[in-house]
Formats: sequence, structure tokens, C-alpha cells
Amino acid sequence: MIKVVTSAERHTAKEGPVHSEYSFSFADYDDPGNAHFGCLLVLNDHRMAPGHSLESHSHQDLEIVTCVLSGQLLHKLESAGSEELLEEGSFQVLSAGTGVTHSEHAPVGDKPVRYLQMWFLPEDRGLEPKLSHRCFPKEQRVGRMEPVISSDAGTGEKLQIRQDVMIYAPVLTDRKPVHLSPDGRRIHLFLIAGHADFSCGKQTFSLHPGDAARIQSKETISISKTGEDPAELLIIEMP
Repeated sequence: MIKVVTSAERHTAKEGPVHSEYSFSFADYDDPGNAHFGCLLVLNDHRMAPGHSLESHSHQDLEIVTCVLSGQLLHKLESAGSEELLEEGSFQVLSAGTGVTHSEHAPVGDKPVRYLQMWFLPEDRGLEPKLSHRCFPKEQRVGRMEPVISSDAGTGEKLQIRQDVMIYAPVLTDRKPVHLSPDGRRIHLFLIAGHADFSCGKQTFSLHPGDAARIQSKETISISKTGEDPAELLIIEMP
């Protein structure tokens, strides 16, 4: 199964200084046929003007992954009395567990923030909340198919998530392809910037910025940059 979802097919929501593109049903966008892909419930592409925020709200039993694409994002975890400034290239995993209250803010300045936020169902419910983050600058991700987030943090720098999920964030600067062998697991490809082609079996597809592909196959997936600019991707592997 391969389904390409173009950027234009996403649901657009604009509330004042916050512009969002929803890949799945969210808030007032309700499409029963587009509620999730495996354990991935939400993939929102937010752009927020400086000095504005998404006000305090609560979650329970969700794995929330945030990736800052440009600018800075101030994350306040009110339920724990803490806050942290996430720079461009930062990834954050918030395991809501028994419950958290948080908010997101674009610091005052002249640069808006763009960030992706994903929600996953956890493997287990009712756990203690947990928060972690790490910066993975683009230059460290060039041509690398190493996870930035996985269920088993193990060794290395990757963050841990409480679900059988692997998240990769390669930046392709030349024509050399990267490969995935999903063996039947679901793959969600999202093209953040640039242009790319991917092949799976005998089929080849082209992706433009904001496009995504939902794949479930035992065939190897090969992804390569097209065009002049680097191709920046977010790749999710899950059951």
C-alpha cells in the first residue's frame, strides 16, 4: 500500500498569528477516513508569528514529538513548573502519561517559528509523565539514516519514545539515495523542504515540499534528492 498525500490536500487552519497544516483529523477538521496512520494520530505543521503562543492545554496518554524547523520555540510545561527554549533542529519528546499541561510560544523578535508536532498512541497507559529534548543540527544529519528518536534509546544520542516507533530526519545534499527496509512496517515520509523521489518495488513517486507518503510494504524503499536544493525529510517507521 502506497498513498501520496500532497501538501495541498492537507487541511489549512489559520487562527490569527498561527498558520497550521493538518495531515490528519484535528480540532475542527474531522475526516473519519483520515483519522490516523497506524499509531500516528497527528502531524501538524505550525507557523507562529513572533510574540504569540498556543495557550495552555492538557494531554493524557499521548506521546508528543515536536521538531523545530526554523526559529525558536519556547515550551512551557506548567504541570511541572518548567520551561525550555528549543532551537532550530531541536527534537522534543513529551510522554503525557497520567497527565500534563503545557503551552508553546514564539519568542518576541523578528523571526517566526515553524515546527512540526506529532502525536502517537503510547504502548502503555497511565505512566509517569516524562520530557526530554536534544538538538540535531542539519549539518549532523546530512546523508544519515540514523534514528533521532526510538523506543529504545540505548547508546548514542537518540531520544526515547514510549511506542515502537523510529524517527529519522535525514538531509540529502547530493544524489546518493538512502534506503529503508521496513519488512511490512508502516512508513510515513514527510518532505519538509526541497524535492525528492522515492521508489518502492517497481513504483517511483515524486515529492514536493509539504507532500507525504504513507507506505506499508515489504519492499525496500529508496529515497533520493532531486532539484538543486537539499531535501530535508522526516521519516517515521512504526507497526
